[in-house]
Amino acid sequence: MGVEAVNLKLWDLSEVDKAQTVALARECGIPPLLAALLRVRGMDTKEKSGEFLSPGEFSDPYLMKDMDRAVERIRRAVEGFEHIAVYGDYDADGVTATALLYTYLQEKGANVSFYIPQRDSEGYGMNMAAVDTLSREGVELIVTVDNGVSAGEEIAYAKSLGMDVVVTDHHQPQETLPDAPVIDAHREDDQSPFKELCGAGVVLKLLMALEGDRGAVLEQYGDLAALGTVGDSVSLTGENRLIVQRGLEIANRRERPGLAALLDSEQVTSTKLAFSVIPCINATGRMGSPERAVRLLTYRDPESAGLLAEEIREENQNRKSVEAEVIRAAEQKLEERPELRFDRVLVVCGEGWHHGVVGIAAARLCEMYGKPCIVLSSGDGEARGSGRSVEGFNMFQAVTECRDLLTRYGGHPMAAGLTLPEERVGEFRRRINEYAREICPEMPFFTMKLDCTLQNRALTPATCRQLEPLEPFGAGNPQPVFALLGVTLTDVRGLGSNMGHCKLCCKGGGLSFECVRFGVAPGDFPYPPGSVVDLAVNLQESRYSRGSGVEILVRDVRLSGLDRLQCQRDFRVYEKFRRREGLSREETARLRPTREQLGAIYTLLPKIMGPKLGLESLVLHLERYGINMGMLLFGLDLLSERGLIQFRIDGSMLSAEKLDTKGKKDIAQSPLYGELEALTDDEERKKE
Repeated sequence: MGVEAVNLKLWDLSEVDKAQTVALARECGIPPLLAALLRVRGMDTKEKSGEFLSPGEFSDPYLMKDMDRAVERIRRAVEGFEHIAVYGDYDADGVTATALLYTYLQEKGANVSFYIPQRDSEGYGMNMAAVDTLSREGVELIVTVDNGVSAGEEIAYAKSLGMDVVVTDHHQPQETLPDAPVIDAHREDDQSPFKELCGAGVVLKLLMALEGDRGAVLEQYGDLAALGTVGDSVSLTGENRLIVQRGLEIANRRERPGLAALLDSEQVTSTKLAFSVIPCINATGRMGSPERAVRLLTYRDPESAGLLAEEIREENQNRKSVEAEVIRAAEQKLEERPELRFDRVLVVCGEGWHHGVVGIAAARLCEMYGKPCIVLSSGDGEARGSGRSVEGFNMFQAVTECRDLLTRYGGHPMAAGLTLPEERVGEFRRRINEYAREICPEMPFFTMKLDCTLQNRALTPATCRQLEPLEPFGAGNPQPVFALLGVTLTDVRGLGSNMGHCKLCCKGGGLSFECVRFGVAPGDFPYPPGSVVDLAVNLQESRYSRGSGVEILVRDVRLSGLDRLQCQRDFRVYEKFRRREGLSREETARLRPTREQLGAIYTLLPKIMGPKLGLESLVLHLERYGINMGMLLFGLDLLSERGLIQFRIDGSMLSAEKLDTKGKKDIAQSPLYGELEALTDDEERKKE
């Protein structure tokens, strides 16, 4: 019992300059709403807007350094019928890049095979054992896709065994490049104008160089390149936007049996790929044999493709079950050691957790707790896992600061992978939190970016159609999120076979409308009918036989009139107390309730709550007594410690009950008061 997690997302709602928006709309001949969205995304001139909406053509592939060397060596291998091995990766980008190059070389009559490393036993990138295997198979040329730029030792070993290597990659190079042709736009000496291609995008440019006809290559392989581009979450701008736009058109023709087998009958969009096809492809790498995904994407027989696609779908369902088990187990670990929940960076380690899902589990816990999270799986004396972060805290830098404890690590600001001896996990947890305290005295908050406000009268299919020029949506160009402010909830109903979703009935601005909140059951929805709330929503048009309508999908809800930022700051002060860190006098004042305020909390609880109550609603209700979020949480701890109540806070919901007590309970005797004063005195002495 107690505080499990409090995470109230902050909203970053862009301000729209109406005069400049209208001017841009007139200059470009586009609707004002579209102009507003372009402006908040940085396209604030006619030139920038035009470049985004019509990104032009692909740059010359030979501007990429070493493209000429790579083309010459691959052509020689094809013409000489040398054994070529495409060395890929087990995620959606690596799989599609492998399928793309393998299919092309097959069609050119090459003697070609492919190799995908196993996530669990081999890990990412080239390894010596795989090089030995390819050598025994008689491979004469290895072409890496979506990896290789950091494989200097492995490539040198391959050359010592008589194999040549061509590298195609999109990751950041190290100081020394491998001794091989290396095609990577992030090289310092690369002259190509667009740097954000994924692995499949780099392979597409390689094929354009090999063929000499960019349009024909895009027409034939654009669907695979689009799949990898969306799957790798690279920015959907510039050449990536061209790839996905054309690739979606090709995918909608359903001409590639393997991809068609993973799609349903609906229109293919980037969102459809991201939420239905790509998780299935990634599941093969997370749960079993990733080469099956390559086989699926290269099948020419629809029947064989259909059978394999069904197997992969089932594996994705299994992945979801395993993922849910790891998340539950991680939450259980935090319940067993409640002090860990208040760390700046959560570090959770469990024995035998599936390595393929720890990254997803870290992302889910990061969202649940609103703070950076690292999930590790231990076994045979080693702990291996992944971390996910929030904007403003560089996860890779934090992990790097602890590198002396690690045997392997890598990543970027928002995510990292790491391996360390199991006995060092405790020290790693201490060190990374010590670093976080030094670098971020106030940790950044989990924040949702919203594009602009929308009037309720604009909730129409016509508005949805105004958004179409922005598609395809994805990283760097997300689906617009709108704020509907001051909406009154009139009813909350369950949806789905297990009532695991909510339909929200709303009114505002003289209009009534309905929207859907997926993944939240009515009993876990923190706002009762009658509440005045703000909604963060996506809009999408629904077409019916009799016409069309608009679906309003709720991404987040907040209580109108409540300062969420101050609530989060007060919660951070409460966390400092729970970590037993020194507190300033001002911070202590934000936590310590008077006897009267404590009485108000105790008296009001049974009057305004049912089995569960939204935490925001309670804070707003108690503001009239001068009670803030931190004071409420500290007060609940006091009442619980004195045996007056039992309570649990999980996310945005509070459940509590009064306990039968005999005799008076002297609140002033609670040791929590003494601890609060001691922490304050310690901090004040440091200042002196």
